[in-house]
Amino acid sequence: MKKQLMPIYESLVIILGIGVPLIHALVLRPAFPPLADGMVFILTSIICALVYISLKNTILSFEVVVYFFILLVFGGIVASVMAIVTLLIVWTIKSFKYIMRKEIAEFRVTIKTGVYNAGVYGLMYLLAGRFMVYFPRSTQWILAIPTIIILNELFFSIHTLLKGQSYWTYLKEEAFVSDLMEMLIYPIGISMTLLYNEYGLVSIIPLAISISVFSYIGYLMSQYQKKMRQRITEEEDLNEIARKLEGILDFEQLITTILRKVHSFIRAEEVTLILEDQEQGINLMRNYDGRKIRNLNFAIPPKSISAVELPLVTRDRNIGTIIVKPLEPLDKESLVLLTNLVKHISLCLANSMLYKISIEDTLTGLYTRRYFEQKLTEGIMEVQRDNTKLAIVLFDIDNLKDVNDQLGHKMGDHVLRSFSQILKAHSRKQDVIARWGGDEFVAIIPGASEDEAHIFGERMKELFSNETFIAENKNMKCSVSYGSLEYHPKSRIRDSEIFHEVDKRLLLMKKAVNRQGK
Repeated sequence: MKKQLMPIYESLVIILGIGVPLIHALVLRPAFPPLADGMVFILTSIICALVYISLKNTILSFEVVVYFFILLVFGGIVASVMAIVTLLIVWTIKSFKYIMRKEIAEFRVTIKTGVYNAGVYGLMYLLAGRFMVYFPRSTQWILAIPTIIILNELFFSIHTLLKGQSYWTYLKEEAFVSDLMEMLIYPIGISMTLLYNEYGLVSIIPLAISISVFSYIGYLMSQYQKKMRQRITEEEDLNEIARKLEGILDFEQLITTILRKVHSFIRAEEVTLILEDQEQGINLMRNYDGRKIRNLNFAIPPKSISAVELPLVTRDRNIGTIIVKPLEPLDKESLVLLTNLVKHISLCLANSMLYKISIEDTLTGLYTRRYFEQKLTEGIMEVQRDNTKLAIVLFDIDNLKDVNDQLGHKMGDHVLRSFSQILKAHSRKQDVIARWGGDEFVAIIPGASEDEAHIFGERMKELFSNETFIAENKNMKCSVSYGSLEYHPKSRIRDSEIFHEVDKRLLLMKKAVNRQGK
């Protein structure tokens, strides 16, 4: 309901807040300031509006002093029209940067916000001018201050409630501070009024300059504080990213996390990670553009003027490069933070690569026997603890010796890699596929039954039998045998005998295959 009311409310404010003051001005023709005076008032308002001061969640602009001054001197209609004109100019200027970046959505939001604010100020000063007629003349100017503040608060309160935000939070974090500061600065408008009425435009120019300078100084301080808060946040984010990366040993997971974290940390257009470590046989190039991680296959992306290229160095050895293409050029502080982050990334990558070669068979890319034994122990403990099950399938390539003898050991290695790729391509993420040694491979399939393990084994056997290996005008086909076993808490087999039982079943299948061959 609130979401449906919000556009209606904003449209009413825009139509009434801009339309009614303009109609009043055209019909009643109130006395506007002389052209030179009006230009000074508008210019001062624009400067103050553009160099606003931020106080926590509150934005304070000294332009309201000028509007208040115009209200006291020329009346509510003139103050409304001057505020509308000024705000439309200010928000149009603010929208230019989005036009330059071709960010159409942001441009529309900015213009809409500006038109809405113009409507609010138009109604606010028009109503304040109406109410002032009923105030005692001696206190008219003083009472105008809380009147404007209350009207302003009314519009913002309705907007906050329709947005579904906490009204108490709004009062505590924005309204109270904003109202107090405005209560303190509106009296400056009274001083400007007294000077202007007595001595004219020249008398208020020093005060207008002072307000503009003060606004600018306040703006610089606000920007500095904002930048400091941003730096603190970035340092905290950097430390958090570093802790997260240090806890990841899985190589592929680490690569993915690095790309995503660097992309969000720098607010980049894209990030490219290149790893080249001949000692450990690792060569890859991945790119992330905020939507998808792509393998570039060493098709190096075009260089960009704004791109930052940093080496990944560890233990006096270069292991690769990270290329960051930011949405906006990085300042010195951001570059330092990125450099520090890359140092953490280099260390984490080095550790992960060491871990990778300790658990990964260099020829096939499958896990090692040692890692398999560790995962089997963990799997057995999990089965006993959670009353679940797992299956183990042990494979053996039947005629690898014949391939080595007839086609050479190089082709024998190719056979091993081919079967490894079949196993990886047709297993699940949670399955553990390892090279047991020589021509034997083993799989742990969590949650699988004996029948499911048998289906898995038969599927691998069928796929592998379709492969043909050719060398020196000779070609051969290979076959694979397997043994499978389901393990659960009620299995009548000791933990230490599980693998031996699977091995027995494999031998039985191989004997059957040999008998059929004969």
